[in-house]
Amino acid sequence: MIIIKKHSGLDIDNLEFLGSGTQGKVYKIDSQKCIKIFKKEQICADEIETLAMAQMDSHFPKLYTFGENYIIREYINGIELDKFLLSTPLTDSISLEIIELYEAMDSVGYRRLDAAPFHIFLTPSNGIKLIDTARAMKKKVIYPSLIIKGLADLGYKKDFLNFVKCNKPELYKKWLNKKG
Repeated sequence: MIIIKKHSGLDIDNLEFLGSGTQGKVYKIDSQKCIKIFKKEQICADEIETLAMAQMDSHFPKLYTFGENYIIREYINGIELDKFLLSTPLTDSISLEIIELYEAMDSVGYRRLDAAPFHIFLTPSNGIKLIDTARAMKKKVIYPSLIIKGLADLGYKKDFLNFVKCNKPELYKKWLNKKG
């Protein structure tokens, strides 16, 4: 027996599969939209809440519609930060974009000011977007340990922290005080 899964009237079997993770699966609807189908309704509700908080900031995907276990949001054309940095060196421009994303998470009211580098996308226009926000309100995190660890794994931790220290000394001091 073949089961055709439909969400918001979309036949998932006819959409391009983009990826899956611990929370669910993502499919491309068209060049502007994708659908994320969650395994748990609570995680879906969390992501709806956090995306809704961030709709006025370009660092986060637009939320178009949602249901009990899915969201339809802006499709982000780009490459994950960690994959990008495997073949391209960390530049001052990218470092600044990472800092601006961190500041955007703070300004929209997120408690967790951190993200895994594979959830941070660099776009063809050199913008940066956070594609997964479901855990943004779960716990208070000031020091971005996931970002820093991801950069350390790629050999860029020292370069990035030196950039922060020189260009955003107040933020660097804040991180030093909250690290641990």
